[in-house]
Amino acid sequence: MRAFVVASCGMAMALGCGGRSAAPRRPADAEYLAAIVVQGNSAIPDDALVPGLSLERTRKGGRAIDPYQLSIDTQRIRAAYVQAGFFDVKVTTRVDLRGREQTAVFIVDEGTRATLQVVIRGLPPEVRKEDARALVELPDGAPFDYEVYDAAKQPMLTLVEDAGYPHVRLDAAVLADRDTGIATARYAIEPGPRARFGQISITGAPGGLIDAIRGRLAFRTGDVFSATAIADSQQALYELARFSTVRIDIDRTSGAVVPVTVAVTPGSRHELMWAIGGGAERVWGHARGRLRGFLIPEAFPLWTLSADLRPGLALQWDGTELQQRHRATVGASRIDLFRPRLRGDVSLAIDYLAVEAYTSTGPRLRVGLESPLGVPWLYARGAWIFEYLTFLDPKVDEPVRGELGLDSDQRRGAFEVSLTAEGRDDPVDARTGWFASVRATKGAAWAGGAFDYWQLTPEVRGYFPLGGVVAAARLRMGGLFGDVPVTERYYAGGANSHRGFAERRLSPKAPGMIGDEPGLVVIGGTALLETGVEFRIPIGTLWEDPFGTQLFLDGGDVTLEPEDLDIGNLYWAAGVGIYWKLFGLKFRGDVGYLFTRNEPGFWSNVSPHLGVGDAF
Repeated sequence: MRAFVVASCGMAMALGCGGRSAAPRRPADAEYLAAIVVQGNSAIPDDALVPGLSLERTRKGGRAIDPYQLSIDTQRIRAAYVQAGFFDVKVTTRVDLRGREQTAVFIVDEGTRATLQVVIRGLPPEVRKEDARALVELPDGAPFDYEVYDAAKQPMLTLVEDAGYPHVRLDAAVLADRDTGIATARYAIEPGPRARFGQISITGAPGGLIDAIRGRLAFRTGDVFSATAIADSQQALYELARFSTVRIDIDRTSGAVVPVTVAVTPGSRHELMWAIGGGAERVWGHARGRLRGFLIPEAFPLWTLSADLRPGLALQWDGTELQQRHRATVGASRIDLFRPRLRGDVSLAIDYLAVEAYTSTGPRLRVGLESPLGVPWLYARGAWIFEYLTFLDPKVDEPVRGELGLDSDQRRGAFEVSLTAEGRDDPVDARTGWFASVRATKGAAWAGGAFDYWQLTPEVRGYFPLGGVVAAARLRMGGLFGDVPVTERYYAGGANSHRGFAERRLSPKAPGMIGDEPGLVVIGGTALLETGVEFRIPIGTLWEDPFGTQLFLDGGDVTLEPEDLDIGNLYWAAGVGIYWKLFGLKFRGDVGYLFTRNEPGFWSNVSPHLGVGDAF
């Protein structure tokens, strides 16, 4: 059993305090290192040199200068300059003494920085010289940098290996000509014989997974050798979620035919996970839990049986309403259904969901398929959904109940298809890239339902690094057309939506009861638009964990009918937040201020939010 991710609306905060740490004890007449000074340096700043010095630890410990450490640190500073192409750099030292306080002074004579010239020899005919030269990410004539020179070595080997040369060797060296000031980065390639993949052996896998493994290999016997194909295959086998370790070994001594051994270790066939979490914003407090388990039958290793329990409570801070939001699900899924990478699943859920306008309960059946579309970043999903819901305790007035369909049970049958394109560097904490998705749903009698409707929801996101800052942007739209089921209506607002509103509070409203008092109850809309930009700015570390701030601008609207949506008259909110990356999760708090179409009074337009992960 293990705990897993905290529920998505939780926030953990830790506070600590303490006095100043005691100064290190030293004899009253002992000398100690008080400061480290670097003079004459312009190409490399102090904060890139001093923290890595042994004497910096001496200074923090309140000890005296060790002459040996001083000589070693002198070489460290010189090495840093040589690595940057200052081959004639000179570094001298002195120690200044004022009373008992020592100051270590490093005097740097940088000299002239060498310029780069790249020479690549011995490439096989299948590899273009331009492609190899592009791996050295500086043009000829640019200031030399050893890091750039070193960084090109492995990609250059991989480039040649991908052309079919598993026995390639690289002899790389830097030749510095002090007279001309040119540093020649020489890459000498010895490709060896061109080879093809030979026999493929698979060890450690149950018999039922052999075909699944072969279906995920990016190479076949007889294909031209490729190192990238091996790396892609290893990643694909891990994504199969059946193995704790995956190794793909090749025999590099075999000549023109390279045998391959795929060795796997089966992972756990069962697991039980739990999570608790909570959240808060201006109107609601939330408590959520989750208990999930799965089992992979030993006799049917392509199948996964699962059970998932999600209890939840939402309480209005004024005490007028407590909502229960529970779901229990059992399901089964099968990988490689009919063909490799086609996944099928079936699930049955029982819901008890209380929202502002009603409480619904009943079963929900889902049968789905998903598969990549030729490339790993593009996924297609399709599903048939059938649910039968009973509505309890409607909170809206009688005429509205009929309009929303709350005066009778709901039978919804629909087919849903979606496309998802993933171009982010990290889906959990993106710094660069893009994401796009579109979901289309058709409800009809021939799908088993009583509602004939269309629903379309596209979304795009973009992430742009600006130095250490990440700029993120999103646009999400939605439309419902036809005979609309009340459970499919759109809402906005909350920590991961429009932060000028509390959760679900950006919505059309209708007369009804809020607790025991008459008021306007949110009922959802048939058209949605959400957009926004956010700047995520790192500040530093808090107890060695990164923290920072975000500045955001959120806009959007949810309207009763699609034709009511006016993109020139949206609700706009600006705000600021803080985040703290703790235990691998990003905990954040945001405060948004609604400055268009707002209510009288400053505080009535302020919405605080707590959440886990980025808003989008």
